[in-house]
Amino acid sequence: MSRRDRLTLAEQETIILWDNELDIASVYTHDQRIAKKLKELAKKYPDQFRLKEKGAHRSVTYEVPKRCVNIRPPYNEARRQQQIRDAAACGTLFQTEDEYENSEMG
Repeated sequence: MSRRDRLTLAEQETIILWDNELDIASVYTHDQRIAKKLKELAKKYPDQFRLKEKGAHRSVTYEVPKRCVNIRPPYNEARRQQQIRDAAACGTLFQTEDEYENSEMG
C-alpha cells in the first residue's frame, strides 16, 4: 500500500451500531488494537463474537454481545495501576464470565 493510499488517523474510525431490538451490536473498526482484541475474543468465544467482514485498509466488522459494550467513567490513576498489576499477575487481560462473576461476588 502506498503512502497516499493510507488513511489519516481521523479516517481510521471505529463505529458501534446499536439496534435496540437486537441483543448484538456491530463494531466496525480500523483500529488494529481493537481489531486484535475482537479477534482474540472471537477465538475464545466463537459463538458470541463473530467476524462479519474484512474490509479495505485492514478494517473489520464484528458482531458482539451488547452486554460486552461498555461506557464507563474514566479510571483514576490508582485504579489503573491496580488493574495493570492484576493483569500482570493473572497473565491475561480477559476473564471468562465465571471468573468475572466470581471476582464480583468475592
